[in-house]
Amino acid sequence: MFETIEYHIADEGYALISLNRVEARNAISFQMTEELKEALQQAREADIKCLVLTGNGTEAFCSGGDLNDFHWDMSDNEAFKALYSMKEVLYDLARFPVPTLAVLNGSALGGGCELATACDFRYGSPDGSYGFIQGQLGITAGFGGGSLLYRRLPSLIAYQMLVESEAYSATKCVSIGWMQDVFDPSDIKEEMKRLLEPFISKSVEQLKEFKQQYIRFEFPISLSADMDEEVRRCSTIWGNALHKEVVDSFLSEKNS
Repeated sequence: MFETIEYHIADEGYALISLNRVEARNAISFQMTEELKEALQQAREADIKCLVLTGNGTEAFCSGGDLNDFHWDMSDNEAFKALYSMKEVLYDLARFPVPTLAVLNGSALGGGCELATACDFRYGSPDGSYGFIQGQLGITAGFGGGSLLYRRLPSLIAYQMLVESEAYSATKCVSIGWMQDVFDPSDIKEEMKRLLEPFISKSVEQLKEFKQQYIRFEFPISLSADMDEEVRRCSTIWGNALHKEVVDSFLSEKNS
């Protein structure tokens, strides 16, 4: 059913979604966006204790939006439509009825960092790089991830992370609170058991109540409007000269 992701329910009672475009560093394509929506809907209907989002391969959890789909020369309306579709994925993740965990098998940059931020908890590879680097590309966070970041971190730390637009180390991500822990990717089976044990050891009913309490305090329905506005503002600067220059340079280097 799925081509760009993998999805299944583990025997331990959690759903696992794996981004599966290793050749493209798990970049988000339009097709992946639609498949993520479908997988999240299936997971919502399942009797699970938590949802795990990860990526296949060892280099990247997600490198951001695929520039073959999210190209720089879209109009404002085209950019908004393209970005908004992933905003819906992030919003669904943020308000998912049970805890969500991003197990970052590799780097998460740009839109990939937004996707990870939509999950409740983040666990990273010690060698990965993580950051909202969109500022280096002449744009801002386009999927609504900035609005989520302000709810995950103290506001000044979130602001700094967005303005600096740098790729942070796993150590720094843990120190600022964006990441909860690192794991040993060479022993992923045992590490998954360790990371998931606090969730697997509880009942579905407990976990749903814990998550709903968190949603009531941090992610009310009004969050959607904040994310919509963020997407709209990004779409209005999408076609600027710096974004064009950076994207053209990247594609030229990739195709050379």
